[in-house]
Amino acid sequence: MTTMPKGPGPLYQKGARPHRIVFGTDGWRGRVADDFTFPNVRAVVHVIAEYLRRHPAPGNRRRAVAVGYDTRFLGDRFAETAAEVLAGHGIPVLLSDGPVPTPTISLMIRLKRLSGGIVITASHNPAHYNGVKFKPYYAGPAEPAMTQWFERHLGRTPVHAMPLHEGVRTRRIQRVDFVPQYLACVRRFMDFDVFRRARLRIAVDAMHGAGDHLVARALAGTTCRVETAHGDPHPTFGDRRPEPTGEHLGTLCQTVIRGRFDLGLATDGDADRVGLVDNQGRFVTSQETMALLAWHLLEDRRWRGGLAKTVAGTNVMATIATAFRVPLYETPVGFKHIATLMFEGKVLFGGEESGGFGISRVMPERDGTLMGLLVAEMLLQRRRSLAQLVGDLRRRFGAWTYRRADVALEAPLPATFATTLAARLPNRLAGRPVRRVVTTDGAKVFLDGGSWILWRASGTEPLLRIYAEGTSDREVRQLLEAGRALAKAP
Repeated sequence: MTTMPKGPGPLYQKGARPHRIVFGTDGWRGRVADDFTFPNVRAVVHVIAEYLRRHPAPGNRRRAVAVGYDTRFLGDRFAETAAEVLAGHGIPVLLSDGPVPTPTISLMIRLKRLSGGIVITASHNPAHYNGVKFKPYYAGPAEPAMTQWFERHLGRTPVHAMPLHEGVRTRRIQRVDFVPQYLACVRRFMDFDVFRRARLRIAVDAMHGAGDHLVARALAGTTCRVETAHGDPHPTFGDRRPEPTGEHLGTLCQTVIRGRFDLGLATDGDADRVGLVDNQGRFVTSQETMALLAWHLLEDRRWRGGLAKTVAGTNVMATIATAFRVPLYETPVGFKHIATLMFEGKVLFGGEESGGFGISRVMPERDGTLMGLLVAEMLLQRRRSLAQLVGDLRRRFGAWTYRRADVALEAPLPATFATTLAARLPNRLAGRPVRRVVTTDGAKVFLDGGSWILWRASGTEPLLRIYAEGTSDREVRQLLEAGRALAKAP
């Protein structure tokens, strides 16, 4: 073991604090070859290893870390670099033998009782981004206190690393295929009998990410028909943003209509988010998907537990929580806040507007593949199409319309952005009186009748996100127009 292993780029020495490394809503992300470099990855993994050394995981856990990566450029090499640093600290590493979804690493932490996991991914961000996600022993996103510790201690001590070949020779680094155990867990969790003789037709868009052919492999042995597009790994995601939202899934919508599929399903770069298309070729918003999953767990599976949504989550979740007499928690954006509630035993299911949903009985983590299959399970158990289920949802819990607009930023927003915006809001927006303003995460305005609009800066890239939910398409368009205008105002 050495403190200056050979490899691309120099290592940081004690006192040479890395710049521009800030942990956002889920890990650290940066532009490849700009701030996401081999030296910076070493520095980040080094401080994670230092944290693990100083804060041993509770219980009888293996002092080992699982490491994975998605399909981005040089993902395998960045993962190997992470493994070298961990091994240099004497931490055994289970290194994925290929691209894997983030939930696969989180599941391995839980199944093998590991001290943590690291995933080299920038999730849904464009291909020129990459990142490092750290998953502690509880298998969910790192809590803010942990990431603040990382930021404070970056660059304070020399980086240690063990060359890959030496780590493999001494078995401190072991190559592992995580996917079979992940698929076995997914199949156990699903009502597999209902799929076994079903003739459900599913079109999958893997977006060239780590989701690969997982849906087809999970349903192997059933009579379901699964056709996967863009299942081959590609570092640029086919020159498309790997985010399963309506504006990126036009081809999937057309495929569902032309092929007469019952369901369209897409996952993002690291397959922890899901986007759905109904049998009529209509994109089902993430808010509708979140509400459907909550409804399915509480009514069809008859499970009980709290629900959680972020400040950008739909009003429908509150109506569902009231109907089933379970508590609803609202958090800042970032699944780490929902994961904390799951770890505390308060929440059964939680979701984000961005398409990330998780169930505490599996792990406090998002899983795009599993959540998509659970919606398919709901279709089969209720013998309803996805379009019919969305209609049923609206009739029972209320009809709300939701949209999001992203505004590119030339410079980061000041920390006072939300309070400054809140102070100059008009008394009415889209013809409705302003009832309440909160600045828990960004600036959220509640209007008469329950409609709302939210401005907040993205935690992963230079964007201002404007979210709106109202009673009609017209009202939501008006809210977004007003939102853009107010954001540009001096």
